[in-house]
Amino acid sequence: MIAAALTDVRFTHTGRQRPALDGVSLQVRAGEILLVEGPSGSGKSTLLRAIAGLAPHFTGGRFEGTVHVFGADTRRAGTAELARDVGLVFQDPETQAVRTGVSADVAFGPENLGVAAGAIGPRVERALRDARATHLADRVVTTLSGGERQRAALAAVLAGEPRILLLDEPTSQLDGAAVAALDGILRDQAARGVAVVITEHHAHRLSTIADRIVRLERGRLVDRVDDAVPLPVRVAARGRVAVEVRHVSARFADRPVLRRCTVTLTEGTVTALHGDNGAGKSTLLRAVMGLHPIEDGAIVVDGRDVTRMATEARVPTLGFLPQDAGRRLIHERVADELVDAVRGVGALELDRRLRQVVEDLDLGALLGRHPLDLSVGERERVALGAVLMADPRVILLDEPTRGMDAAHRATLVAAIRRRSADGAAVLVATHDPQFALAIADEHIRIREGVIVDETVAVAG
Repeated sequence: MIAAALTDVRFTHTGRQRPALDGVSLQVRAGEILLVEGPSGSGKSTLLRAIAGLAPHFTGGRFEGTVHVFGADTRRAGTAELARDVGLVFQDPETQAVRTGVSADVAFGPENLGVAAGAIGPRVERALRDARATHLADRVVTTLSGGERQRAALAAVLAGEPRILLLDEPTSQLDGAAVAALDGILRDQAARGVAVVITEHHAHRLSTIADRIVRLERGRLVDRVDDAVPLPVRVAARGRVAVEVRHVSARFADRPVLRRCTVTLTEGTVTALHGDNGAGKSTLLRAVMGLHPIEDGAIVVDGRDVTRMATEARVPTLGFLPQDAGRRLIHERVADELVDAVRGVGALELDRRLRQVVEDLDLGALLGRHPLDLSVGERERVALGAVLMADPRVILLDEPTRGMDAAHRATLVAAIRRRSADGAAVLVATHDPQFALAIADEHIRIREGVIVDETVAVAG
């Protein structure tokens, strides 16, 4: 049975000249796992939105061609009707939750679909179990790590019992064990007859379960080629101590998330922070930046205790790129985001920094664009550019390769290496082993809030 059929689909976003989808014809069968790869901005996310009927119903824009979902034309069927068959897990799951508690959020979908009250509880339990997220049932959404939010968002979609499951970059924030669990989840869904369509920059992480792999480039389906770009191996260069995290402990409500953590960052050194989802990586970075209160311990920057200092007082010495950085872009043009990120420098220095950041992160073609029109990977590069414009001496990066294709991951490596060579200390939390291997001089691991003294195995 054909679950979804796209015929000569052309879609152009409002205000754009180049189509995001340019003559795409594709069929997806029930029970099939289809993997869609391609560089940032190639149209992968737009393809999923077209299948779900969100393009053009919610996105606006010019739409040509047809998309049929189990025979229903998405141009004529309402989004509420399509939601009974199609479930979409967005690339940025932090935007998907609508309720405070995980279980309540998972229940929201069935409630809106008019499922009988007595059937909602069992659906929630089954969805959490299928998403391997039962341990998150009683948690508050805002206390979840990025990877945990991806699992919770998947459970929320599964609770609707869709016949087509669309996943946009589902492994971007998952550790190795969670990726293996996702493999099992998707196999189970396909075995039940669900059509699964996945977009993924790290295609190798899910390629073993895919029945078919297709590739998008500039909105067109093309023959697959290997777009892997060799990531340069970093040469260590140690300097003086830039940051000391001394026996730091922190909590979320009554739950400990950091337990007497001690970390030293030195100038000219890139340190990769490894750990499972929920281990405390993001909290550690936020604590250093002053965005999460600590119970005990101290944070020392350049020999100065900043433990009680506000975040604003730590800028621009410290620069922080959070997991959901793209959501924090506020201007109507990328160029304004970059220029507005720095204060108190002259015009010549501002121009020098802008040219350097644009070159380092390949942002030239994006300067006149609205940030909301960009892909997640493109927004990530813009947000990082805004951080680097301030020329911080300590750079904290939380899953910076999210949504980036291989070429731009290599661009990111080169950009951070340049800053490190100039003396910056860098701490990067990542689940991307190839990226960690290429960029880091040192590797540390956090497990259940504790920095553990063990050799970190990093597989390419």
